[in-house]
Amino acid sequence: MPKTIPEQLTDHGVSLNKLLVDLPQHSAITDTLDYILGALYALSRAHDLGFRDRKSGHSPSYRPNLAKYAQSISKSESINRRWMAGFYFNSSIQRLAAAFDRLPQMLRAKTKKRVAGKRKSTSAKERMAEVNSAAFAHWQRVYDEVNAFKHSPEGRAAGRTVLMEDALSAFHEMLDLIANTKTRLESRYK
Repeated sequence: MPKTIPEQLTDHGVSLNKLLVDLPQHSAITDTLDYILGALYALSRAHDLGFRDRKSGHSPSYRPNLAKYAQSISKSESINRRWMAGFYFNSSIQRLAAAFDRLPQMLRAKTKKRVAGKRKSTSAKERMAEVNSAAFAHWQRVYDEVNAFKHSPEGRAAGRTVLMEDALSAFHEMLDLIANTKTRLESRYK
């Protein structure tokens, strides 16, 4: 039987705690793990606030409510829980996407390659594949989702392609990479 979301969040917290205790105190490790801790917190808050996967576009009432939320925020009043759940979910996957870039750099993935005799930059996906022999399909989906709403004017207004389960699986894949490369990280960041 698959684990529940709270069980997965607990497992991720335990694993992250172990990494925070075991890995050396170095600014690169500390800052990256702190960022990852923020991703875990945001996933937990999204779940607690009742996050719902949204595979379709916004409802017609969505835009008028944004103006109300802006007013409420400016007055330090509480706002809609579903909007806050989406906010936290977005924060989490943005942090997961940032770690998709950061960790290969920490593991010294090549940033350049030769193509037709010219030096070209490697993609984040190529750098990840270089340092990660395990599966990272969910993490890559999160990375692609974030790039879609980061670079497209419409963002994900038409609906999400990454669901809560994808984000939790991506978190697991990320923790696996860190655990599997712990010795390399320890030797590089003594």
